[in-house]
Amino acid sequence: MGSEKIKVGILGATGSVGQKFIELLVNHPWFEIAELGASERSAGKKYVDATNWIM
Repeated sequence: MGSEKIKVGILGATGSVGQKFIELLVNHPWFEIAELGASERSAGKKYVDATNWIM
């Protein structure tokens, strides 16, 4: 694999499964988190403000 990371998006990023994906991918050597998606109630908020950390 080359030095360029594969860009990925995570849907449901503020939920428990999305949080786990972020935890697994944030420092992954092959992947880069490029986009996060969440429900309308999280629209316009910073991720840290939209998330009740479960992990």
